[in-house]
Amino acid sequence: MKKVNVYELPLAFNICDQMLREVERIPHWSMAHVIMNPKAESLPHHHQAMREAYVITRGTGHLIVGGHNYLVQAGDAMVIDHHITHGLVNSSAASLEHLVLAWPPFDPADVHVNRDYEGHKGFDRVFPQPEPVECFDGAKIIAYEFGDIASVAFGWVINDPRRHKPAHYHKKTIEWIFVVEGEGSLELNGESHNIRSGDWIRVEPDEYHALRNRKDQHMVVVCVCNPCFCMDDVHYR
Repeated sequence: MKKVNVYELPLAFNICDQMLREVERIPHWSMAHVIMNPKAESLPHHHQAMREAYVITRGTGHLIVGGHNYLVQAGDAMVIDHHITHGLVNSSAASLEHLVLAWPPFDPADVHVNRDYEGHKGFDRVFPQPEPVECFDGAKIIAYEFGDIASVAFGWVINDPRRHKPAHYHKKTIEWIFVVEGEGSLELNGESHNIRSGDWIRVEPDEYHALRNRKDQHMVVVCVCNPCFCMDDVHYR
């Protein structure tokens, strides 16, 4: 297991002048955590090689994708293909936070600003967020899968003893856990580790683990799996 808190990582330069921190980079993809100030707007841009998935973790905004402007909120995740002009607008009076999954890994030289792009002033579509489902580990999740790159589950861990399931492990899958809100613990190989908002945790294959919440407030997390999550790779001791 490796654990860092994203808010303690150094900021990376970006042309959109956002608070961007790279939290993970593997050969297939990279992941960044981004904070946008109230009413901030990113520059409309596109990529020639990279594809991206935006995962909204806090706040609400407008995600411009091609000729449409989607109203997005926490729990939404959208894939943006290369060559498609896109940008994010924070329409609220509080910060907007999101994760950006890029494949191949993010390359700042592949950010091309479309300065003459005129997007919609207001949203014209609402992102069709999937319904939450019950997960095998006792959480409620909203699940997404991005081809054979990675799967993402946005979920909440509930303080209910009836939902506490045994720890499990994977033989092939690496799992990353990002704590969006709340606090709790990660049971890992029989030991309990405190986790809190902003923690980014990497769980390796063969490390048996379970998320625990002992408070009334749900612990909201985003779980990323590579390769994509598969129940065939869930094992118990």
